[in-house]
Amino acid sequence: MIWLVLVIPAEIIAVAIYFERRNKRRAQEDHLSVKDHQTLEQDYISHGSGNEATKPENL
Repeated sequence: MIWLVLVIPAEIIAVAIYFERRNKRRAQEDHLSVKDHQTLEQDYISHGSGNEATKPENL
């Protein structure tokens, strides 16, 4: 019966590690190119919340 107490946490840890590695791999596959990153950054600066925070009506 004690083996059950040891096996259940080990299985939970193994499943958590599996999903974490799978999500990291998927994130690396879906990486953005440098040009895409620069485009998103420029869009954020011109239209994002960074621009909205500097407007006088939002202060």
